[in-house]
Amino acid sequence: MSSLSKLACIDLEGVLVPELWPAIAARTGIRELFATTREIPDYDALMGQRIALLREHGITLRDVQRILRSVEPFEGALAFLQALQGRGYRVNIISDCFHELADPLLIALGRPATFCHRLMTDDQGFVSACDYYPRQGKAEHVDKALAEGLQVLAVGDAFNDIDMLRRAYQGFLVNPSISTLNAASDLRAVESLEEILELIA
Repeated sequence: MSSLSKLACIDLEGVLVPELWPAIAARTGIRELFATTREIPDYDALMGQRIALLREHGITLRDVQRILRSVEPFEGALAFLQALQGRGYRVNIISDCFHELADPLLIALGRPATFCHRLMTDDQGFVSACDYYPRQGKAEHVDKALAEGLQVLAVGDAFNDIDMLRRAYQGFLVNPSISTLNAASDLRAVESLEEILELIA
């Protein structure tokens, strides 16, 4: 099967790179920022909480970007993407992350095609709102690919990945939380990216 007919839809945080908001929480000491979609499946509510907390503590977008400069992709993440490409997959990063936060990490991952959101700021540089990528969840991206006749592999780790994984020809949860695993016991859970490569060989 050619690379034109094989597509890998890969989540970013928790799969290829560490969760970014917990990293921000650790550096700022704001405990509430440790929450992710693993704990709060409603992403709009989660982002509203994050935006309010940053403003409350006087933290601008530039401050957040400086904090994230020390974050690096997981060991083996770039090799995983390269291995998929070597097996004929076109790689799309489908993430609820934000370009303004993830761009340095995406560069380290070889600049794969990325579909994620953007952050808006006010005159003071505080995050004021989210400019969401125009789609109804990650599953819509997979549905479109399937409608085009593509064979879709999907990889994620959290609640917001479940529908995407279920729609794909092959879907894998990487180190999911107990609550995510309980909500998606029908999906294959793996402990590493290398395990996925072995399973699709």
